[in-house]
Amino acid sequence: MVKAVYLCSLHEHVGKSLLAIGIMLNLQEKGKKVAYFKPVGIPRGAFSDKADRDVGFIQNTVFKTDLPYDIISPVSIPDCYYVDLIDSSKKEGHLISIKQAYEEISKKYDYIIIEGAPSIKKYIRVGLDDVTVAKTLGINELVYIQTESSDKCIDNLFFTKKYFEFRDVKIKGVIFNKIDHEYKARIEELRENHIERYNISIIAIIPKSLELLSPRVSELQWAIGGELLNELAIEGLDQVVETYIIAAMNVQAALKYLRSVKKAVVITGGDRSDVALAALNENVSALILTGFIKPDATVINEANKKKIPIILSPSDTYTTIRNMERVKPSIQEQEINLVKELVNTHFNWDILLK
Repeated sequence: MVKAVYLCSLHEHVGKSLLAIGIMLNLQEKGKKVAYFKPVGIPRGAFSDKADRDVGFIQNTVFKTDLPYDIISPVSIPDCYYVDLIDSSKKEGHLISIKQAYEEISKKYDYIIIEGAPSIKKYIRVGLDDVTVAKTLGINELVYIQTESSDKCIDNLFFTKKYFEFRDVKIKGVIFNKIDHEYKARIEELRENHIERYNISIIAIIPKSLELLSPRVSELQWAIGGELLNELAIEGLDQVVETYIIAAMNVQAALKYLRSVKKAVVITGGDRSDVALAALNENVSALILTGFIKPDATVINEANKKKIPIILSPSDTYTTIRNMERVKPSIQEQEINLVKELVNTHFNWDILLK
């Protein structure tokens, strides 16, 4: 009989896709047949592209299968105005589609890793939330993912526990993911008296991985609507960005910051050639020039030599930074083995698979 692992969370962007990939890879290595299932996918566009980005990535990497997309992710709901798009009849139709797809995928696999909605609150108004979907599939235990590196995590955990009990489902266990290194010891302190005492098992405590949390230059370019100025440095769009520096100061002051960081993106004006040239001599991943002002040819030539992208932002510095802060880095194919190792190192498999 197939075993299901249903991943859910109270908040969005907790790493469900990443964890699904890590679990699948480790189970595959143990010789198990493992499927990925996302009941409700979020398309890139309501009309032009109805494919969920995470589903597509997993299909192309860790779950290569002949199963059609509509079996792996049977329902597609755009993020905008979905409350208006789904009435009661569509809800029932969607639940039937989800159940039929799940039954089809269950025939061939030992385990199904189910990626829930962005949060357990999502789609509750239209009756397609995680708890409703899980109960429709006959699943009464969900794996809860928590990323809060403060004692708020206990309040969030118990809110979810009580909510689940009200709806006649349970927390199978909790995965603390992307946890600050200094908070890991605190979770261990809370384990006996505030977590396991209430029959909540800890499946894993996974620390933050800077490599996995850092965006690529290309993701920042897309977020700000920027234009790549130097095509000779296009390969630099794949570089990781660990920090941002707003270089609105003089060169000497800027150098003090530049020499204390690595893999930085430097945001400055296109008319600040002195700062741009100084930055290109340090450990930077890209230059972002605000106001759509092109720099001197000397800056472009130097950036081309070092394969460092120069991106022109159409916005002012404040707006550019705001747009960059909204970026949620997606996993890259070259990071898959890192994900696998993180999950393998920190998971209690007996709890997850019992």
